[in-house]
Amino acid sequence: MTRLTEQRGNDRDRVPDRNPLGIAGRIAFTMNKLSLHSLKNHPPLVQRHSTFRLTCAPVIFFLFFLMQTVSLRAEEVSASYQEKDLRPFPQAGSFPREGVVPDAIPREQVNKSVRDFYSYWRAKYILPSVKVPGDYKIKYDRRGRTVSEAMGYGMMITAYMAGSDPKAKGFFDGLNSFRKRFPSKINPAFMCWQIPMDESPCRNDSATDGDLDIAFALLLAHGQWGDPRYLEEAKSLIHEIGTSLVRPDGSLKLGDWNEEEGQTRPSDFMPTHFRAFLEATGDQRWKLVETKSYAILNQLQNQFSPVAGLAPDFSIEEKGQWIPAKPKFLEGLHDGEFNYNACRVPWRIGWAASTLEDPRAKALLTPFLAWVLSHAKNPESLRSGFHLDGSDIKGNAFDSACFIAPTGVAAAALGNQAWLNGVFNYCREKKEEYFEDTVSMLCLLVMSGNAWIPLERPSKPQSSTPPGN
Repeated sequence: MTRLTEQRGNDRDRVPDRNPLGIAGRIAFTMNKLSLHSLKNHPPLVQRHSTFRLTCAPVIFFLFFLMQTVSLRAEEVSASYQEKDLRPFPQAGSFPREGVVPDAIPREQVNKSVRDFYSYWRAKYILPSVKVPGDYKIKYDRRGRTVSEAMGYGMMITAYMAGSDPKAKGFFDGLNSFRKRFPSKINPAFMCWQIPMDESPCRNDSATDGDLDIAFALLLAHGQWGDPRYLEEAKSLIHEIGTSLVRPDGSLKLGDWNEEEGQTRPSDFMPTHFRAFLEATGDQRWKLVETKSYAILNQLQNQFSPVAGLAPDFSIEEKGQWIPAKPKFLEGLHDGEFNYNACRVPWRIGWAASTLEDPRAKALLTPFLAWVLSHAKNPESLRSGFHLDGSDIKGNAFDSACFIAPTGVAAAALGNQAWLNGVFNYCREKKEEYFEDTVSMLCLLVMSGNAWIPLERPSKPQSSTPPGN
């Protein structure tokens, strides 16, 4: 797999060839010279060998000239990929999509709001590497750490904002180069989930969501800039995810460290990604993953949150049934509640409902949005963290974009114009920290209709019936 950044570095360091015939010309010229010298100073047998070299020299010259011409042409084509944004922001209206977009302000103002928030987000969270010039990372916390989740988010955002930001491709390539410097200690195809501020060598394993978003971002990059190296890199990573992080039943592992059966995280269920992976690779495994993800969400909703339509941060399988994880399963007391992981589920599923026109996604969103509308009179009054029955988690009496922004994606998919307008206005004004701001940025892209999917053509699911287990 070719490293895009290594190729750029080699291009910068290459000394220009001052011979108009290049390497091929110098080799052929040297062989001719040696052959003529041999004819003058050596006996007949050597002369015959030298004559052979003299005769072959033009052929060798032609072959080397052809190889160099092809190489130069490849470099020219590669350069052309970098010069043009094929799907420049804004892309709203350029691809099939169901639902509504914000209409409280003019279309141009909607796109300007996304651009303005991106400018704020970029200035605050895209940081240069402290060790490798040209590499970039996403600032995860005030200590300067980054995580694979943040890198995947950053790569998606910069690919979407190309055309608005002339530096988008440079940021994307720098983020991609950075993440490849820190492979997981278990499967080096994946990114180490956590990188310290000083970028010392990684000794951690992977987190599934980060690598899913990175692979999807590489497909976006191929669609945005056309370079086939992005596609090949994406396909290689997708293959590794499929073979290492997907169980035979289609359920997703939590990371490359997760050997226990029946453990998953609903916020890793990304139907938009799975559909793109299927089209890019032809691997039917991704249809199974998509179906299984909907089945798990459907079961959790029906059995544990029929009124509120909420999903837990983590889920485990017991006796053939998927249930909410117990407290302190992995991260804390609220691992089985609708908290800082599961708050992203309405964004992931709402994105699929609108862009893939998937009725399974709409069926999951319907009770959720009905509960939101009955629970909060306006977006800013929605609290942050709930039990699955819809009651408040202790200490949730504050508003946060990471809980509110995904409800706007759900409203856009289901056609609730008033709630969508309120959420969009809230998100473009609300400024918080990395996680909240980044989820908000991604949801603004979806709500505004600018989050296209790297598919050749739209593909609807075979059945509108939510699958069973």
